[in-house]
Amino acid sequence: MVKSVLITLIGLAFVALGVFLLVRGDPADAALAWGVIAFFGACAAVGLVQLLPVRRARLDRDGALVVRQLEPIGLSLAGIGMGAGCFFLAPYAAAQGEVIMTYVAYFGAAFFGGGSLLALGRTLTAPPLARIDASGVEMFGAFGWKLAWREIVAIHAETFGGDRGFFDFVTVHEPAAASERDPADEDWDEDLEHEQEPSNRRTLSLVGTRLAFEDVRIIVDELWRRHRGH
Repeated sequence: MVKSVLITLIGLAFVALGVFLLVRGDPADAALAWGVIAFFGACAAVGLVQLLPVRRARLDRDGALVVRQLEPIGLSLAGIGMGAGCFFLAPYAAAQGEVIMTYVAYFGAAFFGGGSLLALGRTLTAPPLARIDASGVEMFGAFGWKLAWREIVAIHAETFGGDRGFFDFVTVHEPAAASERDPADEDWDEDLEHEQEPSNRRTLSLVGTRLAFEDVRIIVDELWRRHRGH
């Protein structure tokens, strides 16, 4: 929280300086002023994204909670602003004969602007992070997984840093069929007990979603207990 506030305040201070240069400064420094405003305005936006209030989590009309990553969108837009700031600074540096700074500014424009555009496009076209509904929990992506409520034997919910947190959905392995067991095996009972113990976990993290953790916890708990008849 303190770090985000400092980033925001420092960024806004430089934005104010850029505005002052634009209004009261030499017209020849207009490119510099716009570059400072764009670059440090984007830095302030990075801090503001972290300070935005969390969203209330609610089921939609289909009775589902769709979990999406929102912070990457804000950070990508801020990166585009940084790229714009570098682009404005490049011609000013060239006019001052600062060859190295000119190349650095153009590199920053390509790195921040181009990279952030690619990241924004990827984020906007990507599937949601997860979906929670009456049937269970599904995580999307390359390492996606899907669990029905009947497969879940315990849910561990923990927070770290305000509303940032995660859910561990604990499952059990299916016991082997009776025909596959050897009654003469001395470890038969021990193996059965071991197989029935919680032995598998699937994790859903809310980092970057801006969702109120307690709201999500209530929804998850209610849907799970509804299936279990509690």
